[in-house]
Amino acid sequence: MTLAKTLAITPLSDALGAEVTGIDLREPVDKADAARMEQALTERLVLVIRDQKFSPDQYLAALRLFGNTMHQHLTGLLMKDHPEIAVLDSRRTKAAPDGVYAPIGSRDWHTDHTNHARPPKITALYAVKLPKSGGDTGFANMQRAYDSLPAEERDALGKLKTVSKIEDREYVSAEDRKKYGVPQTHPLIRTHPVSRKKAIYVHPGKLARIEGMEPEESLDYVNGLLDRVITPDVTYRHKWRTGDMLLCDNRAVLHIAHRDYDPAEGRVMHRVLLEGDVPF
Repeated sequence: MTLAKTLAITPLSDALGAEVTGIDLREPVDKADAARMEQALTERLVLVIRDQKFSPDQYLAALRLFGNTMHQHLTGLLMKDHPEIAVLDSRRTKAAPDGVYAPIGSRDWHTDHTNHARPPKITALYAVKLPKSGGDTGFANMQRAYDSLPAEERDALGKLKTVSKIEDREYVSAEDRKKYGVPQTHPLIRTHPVSRKKAIYVHPGKLARIEGMEPEESLDYVNGLLDRVITPDVTYRHKWRTGDMLLCDNRAVLHIAHRDYDPAEGRVMHRVLLEGDVPF
């Protein structure tokens, strides 16, 4: 007789993150386990569900426990038969307009798809292939980062709004550039719709400007702010295992893919975004 597995949720760091074991998301999930994972994601902001073995259909079905999938404007990277999935393969890295070769997500701390009117609530990453060493991803709890600031600065930041643009990269189709290229305005300080906690919310790579500032001044301001608040006590560095499915709450977390490996070895993640709401 096979014993039923027991769901276990364990914190991964003091700042954020929790590890989920004892569950196979290819199988039906009962309401109690689903509710526990949902609550853990709200509280811990990053959820790592270990030892999964998905086909693309199974991966998408598992993610629908947490929300509805949304379109990604990484047009040239989408899986042909499953366009909800973007294949992030370090071996396909091409130079950006500034000449830098950097795998997607590795240039700066960011939250995803801020150029959408309703940015994703969750980014999901499924580790398909990993390099011999490295390939870590960093996550920063921007609720804790915001709380670390003096009250006067928090009040000042709460009045600022960012304007986001779509990136100028070859993997974005002309159709998606037209559809998602309209600049979007969001608050720099975002309120989480469930916990009501406030967090610093920005993507420097998509920042066109802060309202009332020039573009260069805006980027300098944001980079200076992030340099001050993204410290070891608000971060968690995830060391991937093949089969990890990771959920990141974009409404409260910034992340960065570290360049601590040889891209030619191949670091392959299957990325899915889940629909969010209008930031406030």
